[in-house]
Amino acid sequence: MHLRYISRGALVMLAGGDPWKLNATLQSGRPAQISRLAQAFHDASQSTTEAETAFLQARDRFEKSWTHENGGNPINDSAEVQRATKTLGLQAAQLPRIGADLESVAAGLAEAQRSGNSEISTLDGQLQSLDDQLGAAVEVENDYPLGELQKWALDDCITHLENRAIEDARTSLSTLEQIRDHYSRQLRLSITNLRTQNGYDAKLVQGVNGHEAETPDQEKRLHAQSDAFKQVFGREPTSDADWATAAALDPNSYDPKFGGHGPQIEVVKIRPVSGQGVVRVSQWIPQRDVTSSIFGNRDLGNNRGPDPYFDPEDTKVATYIDYENGVVVLRQNPSVEETLTGAPGRVQVGIPRGSVTQLSDGSVRIKYDAANPFAPAFTADPDGLLAGHTETVNGDLVFTPGPKGVQVNGTRTNYPSLEVYQDLPDGNTRSVLIDPARSGSSVGPALNLPRHHDVGTLGGKAFAPFDGGGRNLEYDVPVPLAPTEFGPVTNPPSVPPLPGVSPAQF
Repeated sequence: MHLRYISRGALVMLAGGDPWKLNATLQSGRPAQISRLAQAFHDASQSTTEAETAFLQARDRFEKSWTHENGGNPINDSAEVQRATKTLGLQAAQLPRIGADLESVAAGLAEAQRSGNSEISTLDGQLQSLDDQLGAAVEVENDYPLGELQKWALDDCITHLENRAIEDARTSLSTLEQIRDHYSRQLRLSITNLRTQNGYDAKLVQGVNGHEAETPDQEKRLHAQSDAFKQVFGREPTSDADWATAAALDPNSYDPKFGGHGPQIEVVKIRPVSGQGVVRVSQWIPQRDVTSSIFGNRDLGNNRGPDPYFDPEDTKVATYIDYENGVVVLRQNPSVEETLTGAPGRVQVGIPRGSVTQLSDGSVRIKYDAANPFAPAFTADPDGLLAGHTETVNGDLVFTPGPKGVQVNGTRTNYPSLEVYQDLPDGNTRSVLIDPARSGSSVGPALNLPRHHDVGTLGGKAFAPFDGGGRNLEYDVPVPLAPTEFGPVTNPPSVPPLPGVSPAQF
């Protein structure tokens, strides 16, 4: 990248951080060294079936992501195994588990490096294109006589290109921070398992893991997430699924635009479905700001595109289905009005409403309704003036687990955009559904919230098992299954148990 008219230093300052430096930190890691150390522990003794499966899954992730760069290997693998065995008193059965956790670190680092390089490559290409366009504009300005109107138009074009460069850098910085945070959670989990479950302090890994220690603010956020998870489950998070759900349950907001106002979080406990991981659903507004009601007031959007690493705070409404722990989280983030100068203004938080129903195969039906807290009450009243066409973010979606992952069907409002991802226990994340808003206009919320459309291959047909899955014993006819309303995290309600299964068993 050779920039003549765009200053990288100015971009870093205006974007609020340095995406290139952040990526360089990730790229400084040496996943091949960690992988070879993992292989040495794996080979030191016979693996259990569980440890072998975990190791092979992590090795497959590593091989798919490693770019074969930075492959030097100063670690004496066999000597480290001997040292750990003798000085730490490790047993043969512990060695393969250590190998599996180390391989998971290597895989996570390789994935983060691949994603980081891809993001920086995209950013560099965008900036080079903008710089070339700026160069062409400057040449026109210098080489041709222009009238006042032409000069004004050209200056406006140059300003637009400069703002585009700032926004591109800011977006890449946010994406890289999310890549780093995702890897950090994986790293923290593996290192904790190595130390607490297997008695191995992986000091050799610390110098080659491409990770900087958390800042005080990051540490504060991690503690808040851990406390929020413990409030619901009575224990601290220890797995990837735990930490994903902990982030959704965090009662705090960290973006300054929220002015310290936290989200509103509601939960329902469901029957777990092992192997399905965590399904994360985000409904977000791609634009920076939008006209949010028929009265013309402007609200701040999320100013981003689809993002498999989205922060649960960077949405309007987020839904997490943690199939491993058996819980559905419905989270509505604060709404922020835009002032006349374009700055963040008043902040209010709405209370999301909804219910959850679950079939015996683990399928979950989620009805949700989240109103803009700034809008007049009648716009969200289902029995009022806008009955049947309320101006809220609402929908009725069915999530069906299966051997190839979750499928999504149902119906929802035409606004805002929706994205669904599934974090699987093997560490992979699959994109389930990207359903853009039906309007990319800044008046999208005001004009499109009252309308709905089907999603998935089945659409509303997916409701049939829920609408006729119950039984009226008096008349012996099918009736809808009873829904469970969302409740507070301090006393979460549970879906009914299956016949013959006590609530304590799920």
